[in-house]
Amino acid sequence: MKTKLTFIILFLAISNAVFAQQDTLIKSLLRDVPVWMAQNHVPCTGVGLIENGRIKWLKTFGNVQGGHPAPINTLFNIASQTKPVTAMLTMRLVQAGLWNLDEPLSHYWIDPDIAGNPYLNKITTRTVLSHQTGFPNWRSDNNGTKLRFNFEPGTKFGYSGEGFEYLRHALENKFHQSLDVLMKTYLFKPLGMNNTQYWSDAIDTNRFAVWYNGQGIRYNISVQTSVSAADDLITTVEDYCKLGIYTMSGLGLPDTLFADMILPQVKVKENYCRGLGWGLVMGLPNGEYALEHGGSDVGVRTMAIFLPKSKSGIVVMTNADNGMFVTDLVIKRALSCGTQVLETMNKGAITHERITIANDVIKSHTGTYAQNNGKLMKVEQDGNAIKVSGDGVPTAVLYPESTNKFFLEGYDVQLEFPDNKSLIVYENGKQVMKISRQ
Repeated sequence: MKTKLTFIILFLAISNAVFAQQDTLIKSLLRDVPVWMAQNHVPCTGVGLIENGRIKWLKTFGNVQGGHPAPINTLFNIASQTKPVTAMLTMRLVQAGLWNLDEPLSHYWIDPDIAGNPYLNKITTRTVLSHQTGFPNWRSDNNGTKLRFNFEPGTKFGYSGEGFEYLRHALENKFHQSLDVLMKTYLFKPLGMNNTQYWSDAIDTNRFAVWYNGQGIRYNISVQTSVSAADDLITTVEDYCKLGIYTMSGLGLPDTLFADMILPQVKVKENYCRGLGWGLVMGLPNGEYALEHGGSDVGVRTMAIFLPKSKSGIVVMTNADNGMFVTDLVIKRALSCGTQVLETMNKGAITHERITIANDVIKSHTGTYAQNNGKLMKVEQDGNAIKVSGDGVPTAVLYPESTNKFFLEGYDVQLEFPDNKSLIVYENGKQVMKISRQ
């Protein structure tokens, strides 16, 4: 009896300590998130915490349009966080025996731009979901207008929204249904993701977090977007938490198929790989690993990290170009391994050392640069550094490592000025865009 009583007392003591720690975390987020938002000109932020496979806490900070307080079910455009949702739909179809991960997508769709290409039959769902199609991110990148291969599919990593759109065409042609119908049928309804959809006239615009730039100025652009496998899904923090919980629980998939999903398909950098639909962060304490994916677009910065072994995680959504700075602060505060996860994701293959260069050299790089889609990037001098801002670009200071190369501290992002007419943006060591000076 005494032993049983001792156990009960010990259990209650541990439980009280855990609850006290959780209460402290929530109090600190309630106190600091509004401060971080104000510092970074972010009007609205949503946070969801998951513990032991359940939603522990949901909170939306700030306002939606018109200065109205953001409701708990605020609708966010999640940009590229759409990709894991497409991947989970596809895995459900594979589970049902309706789809094959390794069947050539050419059986259902061939883009006219690459018809007859010898690599055509190497494009499969597996190469799409692990970003190994060989396609650029978008066909418009690097002054191109047609889809092309940058490398042989299945040989290395190359982040590509075009790959996911290729998969969308194949799915729609196979099932004779639009992607949004497939999503609702096989994913949203079964998971109770009742606030997740693509843009339509049925959207409750009073709950939608419209987009803002790095200075906190609302974008004067349409927020109406089209159906895409790679981009522009609209959802709430709660619904994405539901997706994360379902994913961590195995999606109802056979063990072998779930193991395939979380198996590193291609290495990106040390302790960071790509699985099927998710980034995989390895080497965390206690044998843990993380499934992660973010979203980044004009006025959109979101991030989700899920830890399958402990069934915990976090979802953070914002509606501003500087939202990445808020999401990172929240993640580092809320997850014990948050700093390690972010550092693993953001660490570059090369160490960048800050140097001092002549003022006239810095001034020679300043000006306005224009992308093919009309988006502008402004480069200004900020002491012995440059400050960038613009459409869809966080307002940030980058430091020189040479006379024409600059880096963003804490992130694997660099700018290079190869001449006085253009600049090149690199992320994770890869060229993501080259834009021209106006």
